[in-house]
Amino acid sequence: MGTSSHNIGQKGNTPLVPSWLDQPDVEKQQNTENDETSSIPIGEPNRFTQPRGEFTRYINSAGRDTGMARKSIANYVRNSMGGSKNAAQRLGAARNSSARLLNVTGIFASGGAQAVERYLSLKNLSNRNATDALLAIADFVCPDGGPQDEGIARNAYITAIEESPEIASIPFEELTAEQMLLIVQKSMANVVCGRILNDIGNKIIMLPDDIDVAERLVAQIKEFVKGAISDAVSDLKVDVNNRSQHQSIDIVNEVYQTTFEIMARVGDDE
Repeated sequence: MGTSSHNIGQKGNTPLVPSWLDQPDVEKQQNTENDETSSIPIGEPNRFTQPRGEFTRYINSAGRDTGMARKSIANYVRNSMGGSKNAAQRLGAARNSSARLLNVTGIFASGGAQAVERYLSLKNLSNRNATDALLAIADFVCPDGGPQDEGIARNAYITAIEESPEIASIPFEELTAEQMLLIVQKSMANVVCGRILNDIGNKIIMLPDDIDVAERLVAQIKEFVKGAISDAVSDLKVDVNNRSQHQSIDIVNEVYQTTFEIMARVGDDE
């Protein structure tokens, strides 16, 4: 995973949770009293300065100062985002994509490949290898042509499949629920990693002279995020069986929020 084009990052005076991130699938599941987007706070103009500076020091260390990376992410969650809940909400439509993927995973766990075929009205998924089948449902999980964050979610999902070459030789119908859940976790980790790098780690594609160093830096951040996602799924005792779309959205929101909280706690100790 990486940033495909240079972006100057977020300006400090942008809302903590931009209004264009609001998506109806998620909003339908939220009570009015919990809807933080009805009155979106404007962040402090310089709220990204400290975590960006710390992240730049991590980059300049060529990845040796991993503690500085963790500290930077903690400050990003606590100060730039105003807490883990805001950080999770900032992911916008990517949460919907994650929920749809989790929902499909639950259908697969309960009824197998044929149940997914019926649910999505797709034919011959059972006869494909797992990689091809998962790519075939990409348009359902993360529809193309939507807001920017839906594009981020689509890239995160495709990348998660690419990061799982071991499933290419497995028929989709023989995939396990645990392997499906791992794809969900990888996809969610890619979403979080992409958001962090866009907001505070943009210089990762400019400062290192060696492309191998840049790739190693991204890989380190991704491993940190993956660990937090895995811990969140474990802490929340996520069960993929018999989950409705409504429940999937709630679970995904909890996982994202818990992930940001775990990363912040780890970074607080640096």
